[in-house]
Amino acid sequence: MIDHRRRLLNRAALAAEGRITLRREPDRAWPGDHSRLCALENDGHLLFLGEQPGPLPGGASAAWRITAQGRATLRQG
Repeated sequence: MIDHRRRLLNRAALAAEGRITLRREPDRAWPGDHSRLCALENDGHLLFLGEQPGPLPGGASAAWRITAQGRATLRQG
């Protein structure tokens, strides 16, 4: 498994309720980990929980939760 994918899965696994959240800035740019989290979602390692508007215009946050498949992947590697 690629290091950044393992890092994100570990972060989710250690978080409360297995959740990982990213914030989008008002300029509507997502951090680089957003695309990595989407890839983990596509592979079944994360479940997308949705997007919420942020406190500033244009800002938002997106959340994912680690799946049983994601936890199993961490145990294997």
